[in-house]
Amino acid sequence: ANLLDNALKYTPEGGEVFVGVTREGQWGRLSVRDTGIGIPQNELPRIWNRLFRGDASRSERGLGLGLSLVKAVVEAHGGIVTVDSDPGRGSTFVVSFPTI
Repeated sequence: ANLLDNALKYTPEGGEVFVGVTREGQWGRLSVRDTGIGIPQNELPRIWNRLFRGDASRSERGLGLGLSLVKAVVEAHGGIVTVDSDPGRGSTFVVSFPTI
């Protein structure tokens, strides 16, 4: 829910948010892609840190806990979460879990 909430929060009116689910080998993947503001490259390593809020997010609601919780929950279940972002063009978050 946090990844989708962030995508909606940081995508301006007229932008798009895409959600996809795929299976690749022994992995199930959930992707959330948006055409929002994106994340500067220098902030990407820190977005997973508890209480981190990037410059662009400071004017939005939130405490900076969401992405750190996403990462903790995903990893606790044997998964991986990654992000690819291009400022001004959007972000793609991918959550991968081993299938049963």
